[in-house]
Amino acid sequence: MPQFLLDITKFTVWKLPEGLISIVIFSFLVTLLITFIYKWTTNQKELKELKERQKQLQGRMKECKDNPEKMTEINRESAQIAKKMLKNSFKPMLFTFIPILIIFYFLKEVYTQAGVGNIIAWGTNLPLIGDGAGWFLSYIVLGMVFSIIIRKVLKIH
Repeated sequence: MPQFLLDITKFTVWKLPEGLISIVIFSFLVTLLITFIYKWTTNQKELKELKERQKQLQGRMKECKDNPEKMTEINRESAQIAKKMLKNSFKPMLFTFIPILIIFYFLKEVYTQAGVGNIIAWGTNLPLIGDGAGWFLSYIVLGMVFSIIIRKVLKIH
């Protein structure tokens, strides 16, 4: 492993935990890439229309609580919309699945060789989680936060 990659994980400012800055940068860049691929490979106009229709159906469902036949009809249409939305999301997944696996392998190697343990520590040993978050859990949490922010900024549906 090249030394500069290991040095990236050691970069700290203001006595932050070792590896925090690098995992923030990696999480942001990977999430940005995935979001752009999602935007380029999906029909944003169609997704926006489907989401608006889904909201309309949810409103109608609240109005028709007492009418089981109407609820069944609305549920059927809602399921069709969900199916179309799911079908739209498979295309970007095909483009990102293998690269993400490679990136995760790369990150695992870098953080393991650099000897970075918990990036975020909470001091108490919790069942199944332990006493802190390593690179993977930190990446997932940061990736979710960045994804929400990037999608709002770029108006991606």
